[in-house]
Amino acid sequence: MNSSAQYFHNAAAAITYHAPGYICVTWQPTAVSVADLQAIYEHVLRAMRHYGSTRLMSVHGQRPPMPPQVQEWLTTQWVPRAIAEVSYDKCAVVEAEAPLSRLAARSIGTGLTQPLRYNYFSTVQEAAEWLQKK
Repeated sequence: MNSSAQYFHNAAAAITYHAPGYICVTWQPTAVSVADLQAIYEHVLRAMRHYGSTRLMSVHGQRPPMPPQVQEWLTTQWVPRAIAEVSYDKCAVVEAEAPLSRLAARSIGTGLTQPLRYNYFSTVQEAAEWLQKK
């Protein structure tokens, strides 16, 4: 039986733990400041630590494009720290509807220099199935 537990939510995002062992951040179509985006990712890292999860699903939906400053922060600071602190090793991105949002998300993946497995999906179901594979 798959179950989930909500860890955090605000107007911009909801963070949940899914019993197969991954954290899911579901973004809302809300404009958010750089500081607020970074704070949400800090909550994601705390959730990963709390649940002992090394896998993440990010559901972009209608989320606005991620600012370049946050893209750089994720690739140079957050992802390396998550790898070091919680052994973060797998990320499934359910792509946004807007082309600019998809492009911003993909630039994070191409900017990584750490060994993180990641992939892009059209549906949550596809992403969940991939995350649950070894």
